[in-house]
Amino acid sequence: MGFLPVLAPVLRTLAAALLLLLVRPGLFAQTLREAAERRNFLVGAAHNGSFSDSTYLETMAREYNQVEPENATKFQPLRPSREQFNFSVPDQIIANAAQRGQLVRGHTFIWHQAVPNWLANGTFTPAQLSDILREHILTVGARYRGKIYAWDVVNEAFNDNGTLRSTLWYDQPGIGRQGTGYIEQAFRWAREADPKALLFYNDYSAEGVNVKSDAILGMARDFRARGVPIDGIGLQAHWGLSNQGSIASLDNNIRRITDLGLQVHITELDVRVPVNAAGVASAADLAAQATLYRSVADTCLKYPLCTSIQTWGYTDKYSWIPGFYPGFGAALPMDAAFQPKPAYTAMRDALLAAPPVDRPALPAPIELPVIAARGLVSAASYQGSAVAPGEIVVLFGATQGPASLLTALVTGNRLPTDLGRARLFFDNVPAPLLYGVKGQVSAIVPFAVATRQQTVVQYEYEGIRSLPVTLPVVEAKPGLFTWDASGKGPVASLTASYVPITREAPIDKGDVALMFLTGAGQTGPVGVDGQIVSSTPLPVPNGIVTATVGGIAAEVLYAGGAAGLVNGGIQVNLRIPSNVGSGEQPVVISVGGVASPAGPTIPVR
Repeated sequence: MGFLPVLAPVLRTLAAALLLLLVRPGLFAQTLREAAERRNFLVGAAHNGSFSDSTYLETMAREYNQVEPENATKFQPLRPSREQFNFSVPDQIIANAAQRGQLVRGHTFIWHQAVPNWLANGTFTPAQLSDILREHILTVGARYRGKIYAWDVVNEAFNDNGTLRSTLWYDQPGIGRQGTGYIEQAFRWAREADPKALLFYNDYSAEGVNVKSDAILGMARDFRARGVPIDGIGLQAHWGLSNQGSIASLDNNIRRITDLGLQVHITELDVRVPVNAAGVASAADLAAQATLYRSVADTCLKYPLCTSIQTWGYTDKYSWIPGFYPGFGAALPMDAAFQPKPAYTAMRDALLAAPPVDRPALPAPIELPVIAARGLVSAASYQGSAVAPGEIVVLFGATQGPASLLTALVTGNRLPTDLGRARLFFDNVPAPLLYGVKGQVSAIVPFAVATRQQTVVQYEYEGIRSLPVTLPVVEAKPGLFTWDASGKGPVASLTASYVPITREAPIDKGDVALMFLTGAGQTGPVGVDGQIVSSTPLPVPNGIVTATVGGIAAEVLYAGGAAGLVNGGIQVNLRIPSNVGSGEQPVVISVGGVASPAGPTIPVR
């Protein structure tokens, strides 16, 4: 036992060291993204457009604060025909990024490849090509204004000898502009489409100082002198281990580009290494690869205007290298099982060790629509806290939406689920919409919520969804519509002769009044979302409907759908009690024992 006092100081020292490691900023535990954000820096990866691999998506969200569609924003996939644009994949990439606080780069408006057949095989004149390109840039750029913070406007327009590449856009037949004029015009259109996006020229084999990068720099210098809106140059850096000696030249090139006041993005970094038949690289080659990744990162991070490093993908599971370089692979920071490789650690260590420099502020993240559970209320009673199947509701307070009021047009006897690119979802089911404008949208709760105790609600505008809110589901939540749409005062009602019942034209005792409500819940037959009632059998609530007028039970003659009403709207025909008082009398409708809120009245003579 006598050895304990001797060991105690050692144990105390070890404990203190352990405590120091625990309370220091978590160097080892930090993700690549966290390390980048400490340096006001963007670390990105090309997104392959797949949403079926949850590990791929989750890892990308954890490790990267920037993504770039690998192919989805190129001309060919975006524009399968002259008349048609296909935005589905980039919309989903952007929506996914917005939910995760990631920025999105766009790639690319002009490239000599990824040209659709209708365009490549067309016999367009330069003037027609110019019109097509202008329309394309303005349409795509405007759609993603505020969502794509930077664009590769033109990609790979130069040959390695510094001359301009012969392409459809330049001289086959071109858009009618000499020299770099077509590139200039593309940048001007891109600025018109999105005045705030950063605009880049992007190319390969121009990372160091050479004839090609000289030509690109000369174009950029000319553009800056004449006010052509260019903000940066993208350096692709598809490298191999033979590029170990290229770092000094990369350094010199970044220096001269940033000296012009232009930003530099390393846009497509990967470092291929030899692999065996199983796609496995040697430990020595992976170590050399890591050294090269570290050197590229260290070089970029020296310069305040070198603001982003992006790899072309991030996992060897999805990489273009093996298909283009037989015998090579393992080019990315993570292996095919999404495990970090030495290259990952090298990049993170470079970010953690980088000296602080005064970089431009990071662009604002994509704005998410914001909704609150308390903002979703009955369109009749304006009561919230829960929803019923088929209930007509209003969402107040959505922070984004159509600038002007849009009302639904019935098509095929159904209401639409999209108005001006605004949608409201209940458990991922789009709800039928009645009208929409920024700050307010009216919808009908899908009948499918009847099988649930709660529902997850999300509002979407221009492909970007709000964070979800969860609301309880109740069997019924009846609310009476009133003439002034306040949920209080005279109910929206008619006599049996279809004469409006108002304070100026009250109903007689003993007569029949036709009233309208929502929130009666599931019906039989089962309600069809957004369908306009036009035939029998008419839908009737599953719950028993009762009524009182002036606190006296009123005979309910009919309660259910009516021709011209949307499913979810209910007509109630009741007889005014002969012994009720005169004047405005309170009306309460109950469905399945659930009463409508106080407030609605009916004028009685």
